[in-house]
Amino acid sequence: MNESDGLDLQTRVYVKIARGLELEDGEEKIALMEEAVSLADTGSSVEDQYFAREELLRAAYWGGSPEKALVAFAWCLAQFDMQPDKFSETNLLWTYKWMVNTIFHFPQIPKEQVYEMLDDMTRRYRRAGYGLRVIYKYKYRIESFCGNREEAIRNYHIAQEHASDGLSDCQACELDDRVQFHHYCGEDELAIVYAQPLLEGRYKCRTVPHRTMARLLVPLLRMGRLDEAWQYHLQGYRAVARNKSFLNYVSDHLIYLSVAGELERAQELFETHYPWLEGNTDAYNRYLFFRAAWLFVEIMSERRTSRLRLNMPRTFPLHAANGEYESSRLAGWFKQEARRIALRFNERNGNEHFTQELEETIKLKELKV
Repeated sequence: MNESDGLDLQTRVYVKIARGLELEDGEEKIALMEEAVSLADTGSSVEDQYFAREELLRAAYWGGSPEKALVAFAWCLAQFDMQPDKFSETNLLWTYKWMVNTIFHFPQIPKEQVYEMLDDMTRRYRRAGYGLRVIYKYKYRIESFCGNREEAIRNYHIAQEHASDGLSDCQACELDDRVQFHHYCGEDELAIVYAQPLLEGRYKCRTVPHRTMARLLVPLLRMGRLDEAWQYHLQGYRAVARNKSFLNYVSDHLIYLSVAGELERAQELFETHYPWLEGNTDAYNRYLFFRAAWLFVEIMSERRTSRLRLNMPRTFPLHAANGEYESSRLAGWFKQEARRIALRFNERNGNEHFTQELEETIKLKELKV
């Protein structure tokens, strides 16, 4: 007999949500929250349906299924607009940041729709009495993502002119944003200086300093700070190795290991995380891993062998039953997959930023360690 038998519908919904909250971020947690939503939709109140979707949104966003988060958020947004007195506006506006941060990772979503979403977010922030620091911060992120460098930098500086408020990110995220900005501007030394409070553990949150460490690995190599890079790799990789939503940071670690010549560990990481691509709908994260994999195979080919023995799943399009792969063919395939996604982003964004970035990546082979 199921322990939830005999309970009323609302309690059964909340029992499922409670079970989900006990789990680590990932597919099992997402599945339980989806079950809670489906159960609530059979006859529970709209408040229960909304709450279940809020939890599904969080589970999907942090568990590597951003497309499910976007669908759940759209439902919540529509319900809030119909009955704003029933739901928390602050919670909705907070999660709006996550959605704007996610939507431009999907090249099939037109640029106009991305900006419309940001405009809608701006109107809602103004109406609720919040400032525009967050808005300009996300304008900076979108423009830098699209390769509009001058506009990105302009928006970053405007964001800094606005005061923080109740919807601003935590201090760890704010510091990491500054690190990211200086890295974006090619100011590696400044980036590392601003990162120190994060690297020392004085500030932390759900994604910091994981992303800070991942971002600084190659700059530390360039500066000859090899021991620090290795320590931040060990610490940072442990923090991201079990969550599919961190595939982008895993890709940073793969690039670092490849360039640093830690090829056995790079291969282990590559074989472990390639399966995360399968079923992953975040095109940007897929692009990042394909790009890192291309660099890894190129470096393996030049420094080790023209043929690689890899433990790849049967679902890998180039799967070889004997586990042996021709390096040049493998590298070509990963570059082709990365380029295919890059071209989609170029078409959406109206420039050649992604293909230029892809071609620049291979120059990391020249970094002497």
